[in-house]
Amino acid sequence: MVSELSKGVRLSRELHTIRYILKKELKLWKRYPSRILFILIMPFLSILTLYFQGMGLVGGTQSSEFESFAGTQDYLVFIILGSAVFIFVSTAIWGVGNSIRREQMMGTLESIWVTPTSKITIFVGVALFDGLFSSYVAFMQLLISSLILPVNLIDLRLFVIIGIAFLLIFALYGLGFFFTGFVLIYKELEDFTNMITSAIKMVTPVSYPLSVLPAPVAFIALFIPLTYALQAIRKYMGVGESGSLYQYLGLLLVFDLIFLVVGSLFFRYAERSAKRRGAIATY
Repeated sequence: MVSELSKGVRLSRELHTIRYILKKELKLWKRYPSRILFILIMPFLSILTLYFQGMGLVGGTQSSEFESFAGTQDYLVFIILGSAVFIFVSTAIWGVGNSIRREQMMGTLESIWVTPTSKITIFVGVALFDGLFSSYVAFMQLLISSLILPVNLIDLRLFVIIGIAFLLIFALYGLGFFFTGFVLIYKELEDFTNMITSAIKMVTPVSYPLSVLPAPVAFIALFIPLTYALQAIRKYMGVGESGSLYQYLGLLLVFDLIFLVVGSLFFRYAERSAKRRGAIATY
């Protein structure tokens, strides 16, 4: 009984910590009105960019030439889904690691690190805020597309898309642990994350099918969970992916486990290394 009560108190404290982290992140965002403006207009601008790109490259929203590579003529739906899902990858790569880097630069990381709060709770709070932001941007891209473009992406199928994206997020959290460890060891993060983000977008089927890539590059995509999330979503939406939906989901679950384990192990190694060198909070 006492043990259960203790666990309940501990859980309550961790949930309160997550709530305060969300409030802190929101307060930081509200301090910069230009950032709020960016959040409001970014989905609209990004969708229009994709639409004009399609008009310029394939002459419209449908293309028989595109079908020979992707298995679907619907170029616009193909690329909108890729863009909406990729926002989760981008924020995961930049989110947790950058938040830790920001605490280092403000000189507050060491005081956070010595609190009795679990490090996982801190990561969950930051990741949850980033996840809410990503969900907003992705939903607005799908909504705006359905309102002003000749596509319909807002229906009951959206719940399945959310479920698949949820599976992807677990793998991305593992990637977030890795980048947090990278910050603790090497401090500098921006150049590395820019490189990784660009590389992932290039080798995965975000804007084009894997069949247009050289074989060695397409082979690399097989080791990135985003590939299987996109293939599963497009398969379900009927825009050209071959293969089994359940196979894609199974592979995604395997990558969730691998990324979470490897990311956690690397973070623990980085934390021990930084503590030995007294470098937790050094700029």
